[in-house]
Amino acid sequence: MQLIEVTIQSILAANEPQGRYHLHVPAEATVEQVLVQLCQEAGTSLRPDYCLRSGGHDILRQSDTLVQSGVHDGAFLHWASEYVQMKRPCHYNTLWILALGSFLIGTVGIVAVCIIRLRHVSPEYDYAVVFDAGSTHTGMFVYQWEGSKLNGTAVATQYGSRCTAEGDGLADFAENPQEAGKSLTVCVDAAKSAIPNSKHASTPVYLGATAGMRLLKKSNITACEAILDSVRTTLSQSPFKLTNVNQSVRIISGSEEGAFSWITSNYATNAFRVQRPGISQPLANTIVPTIGALDLGGASTQITFHSTVQMPQGYSLETHLFGHNYTLYTHSYLCYGVKEVTTRIFASLLLEHTNQTVIQHPCLPGGYNVTMSQLEIFASPCVTGDVTNFGYTPDDVLAITAATNYTFVGASNKSQCASLLDRTLFNRSSCPYASCSFNGVYQPQLSGLFYAFSSFFYVSDFLNLSSSNSSYFKYQDFLTATDNICNYSWSQLQQIPVTPQEKGNLMFYCLQANLINLLLHDGYHFNDSLWIQINFVEQ
Repeated sequence: MQLIEVTIQSILAANEPQGRYHLHVPAEATVEQVLVQLCQEAGTSLRPDYCLRSGGHDILRQSDTLVQSGVHDGAFLHWASEYVQMKRPCHYNTLWILALGSFLIGTVGIVAVCIIRLRHVSPEYDYAVVFDAGSTHTGMFVYQWEGSKLNGTAVATQYGSRCTAEGDGLADFAENPQEAGKSLTVCVDAAKSAIPNSKHASTPVYLGATAGMRLLKKSNITACEAILDSVRTTLSQSPFKLTNVNQSVRIISGSEEGAFSWITSNYATNAFRVQRPGISQPLANTIVPTIGALDLGGASTQITFHSTVQMPQGYSLETHLFGHNYTLYTHSYLCYGVKEVTTRIFASLLLEHTNQTVIQHPCLPGGYNVTMSQLEIFASPCVTGDVTNFGYTPDDVLAITAATNYTFVGASNKSQCASLLDRTLFNRSSCPYASCSFNGVYQPQLSGLFYAFSSFFYVSDFLNLSSSNSSYFKYQDFLTATDNICNYSWSQLQQIPVTPQEKGNLMFYCLQANLINLLLHDGYHFNDSLWIQINFVEQ
């Protein structure tokens, strides 16, 4: 392997790494790999706005090798920055691709959200209403677009602010399905106020339900269908256009959810190189080809990124956006969201201590305890159903007859917490493919930068790892913060200033931080050096 020497001069801002760096790198290394090595040499995190420029200040494409870029032994380069807003790029929900039409992408039937093939060009703005029905809440977004298009794809932007429907996730209406539709009324009214009256009748409305409803469909299909019917009734009575009700209001697959997150991330960072309507100044482009997406919700988690390798059937997705074809690796892990994992860990402890009614919980803070019924613990199909290989059988549940209620007492033990999650959730003993994540699931080699959002962001934000200047942090910093939060007692945790949302989750941050570590580092293989490629953002 031929090594060449390159000299790189920092021309970053004064508060960024300064000086001149001499690196010995393979001639066939990519520009991105050189940037990673450069950041390690400078003791800083790789940011997506970092780039390398030639002596003539031309930006080098990160996917090109040094040879392809004309960089030879003894070359002099500049380390520079292109401004890209990365902290909170915009609040596009992961279903914005539902809003502007419904055409099939690839073979999985993804319903397109903020991108639509337009047959006629209209100078006026059109609108769409999208309900994102997650496992813990339902959000409503209004999108706006104009008749212009780029390579057959229209470009949309969020119009107005997000509306949150009443109650929790739609699946929580299983006992009163008729109330599900009513919970959306406040957001329907908000959309009516935001969209011009003359556009109401032509404005399509969509609702996509995610993992929470996928689970309910497995455990109680009657309640699931009743909830969807209630939603369809409410939306059909609105002034908006509800066509093909079974497609416009439906449960989306895990692959679709992952693809929507990927499209959202790349649209937000302008990886598609498009100009959004209503924005007069040109948007800065990312300096990487695409951004991967990591989503951690209440009931599931998804990983999606662009890959050029040949993949086994069921793991790839083909899509065409803004005149370009993309092959995505995507996989959704049902029952690996923070809400379902919490329940699975309660069940695991109970089955390990079948003769006890008071059980120590290493992930809960010392001084905190919670009493739960057997029904609460074993009601989810993530625990007793066929959703996961680590589910418990009805025979396991029948063996627990000691009492109706069980009390879990916090122990504040980080190492035992990590061990409990690892043995309950992850199986790395076998892989039928060339490479796997966990549980025998295929995963190609990671490449490029990633956005990590939802609970990935919420937990890191609570741990004070994200700041207004950077959403990157070192892996060791995450481990230290996890150790600290897991050592806190309940009384110490209650002294921390928190938002109302954080207050309800205060006792579970140790568990969730350990879950994130096991998922990202041990599961998806973001090792110590690759960790800096993750950008934790509120999206």
